[in-house]
Amino acid sequence: MGRSAGAVVAATGGVAATGVILSILLPPASLSAEIAQSRDVGAAPLFAGADVVSLATHGDTAKFGVGDWASVFATATNPDAFEGDAVTLTGFATPADGGGFELTRLIITHCVIDAQPASVPVVGSGAAPKTGAWIEVTGTVRSSGSGALQIAATGVKPIPEPQDPYEY
Repeated sequence: MGRSAGAVVAATGGVAATGVILSILLPPASLSAEIAQSRDVGAAPLFAGADVVSLATHGDTAKFGVGDWASVFATATNPDAFEGDAVTLTGFATPADGGGFELTRLIITHCVIDAQPASVPVVGSGAAPKTGAWIEVTGTVRSSGSGALQIAATGVKPIPEPQDPYEY
């Protein structure tokens, strides 16, 4: 019995060592659309670790990403201030309630483990892209009939997954 127990211990150690070596040598996979959908609690990651929070009322939106726009859409006290703002955003497609799709990115505050999805609704783009497909959306910010902000797409094109698929 001593030899077979030693063989089991040696084999277990070898498997564990192989796992450690592979985890070091192989690049990590980015989080997926499925992870984003499972983590979605229906609210934008509004504060992203900020100590001071300002509600969106106006501003220069030229460098906004999906996370910034998701916060604006959730907190805008004057949606008319953003009406007609041009946007070019990248992210992956996720299904929207009631059909259509949302443009989504995972927002990281400290590390990948705390990644939260941020999404903006996209309308006027024709058929919805496949869930998880990386796309670039161009268009303008518009108010829906209910007053909610959304992206009125003038273009949706497939793109490869970015080198860094997260926003910070």
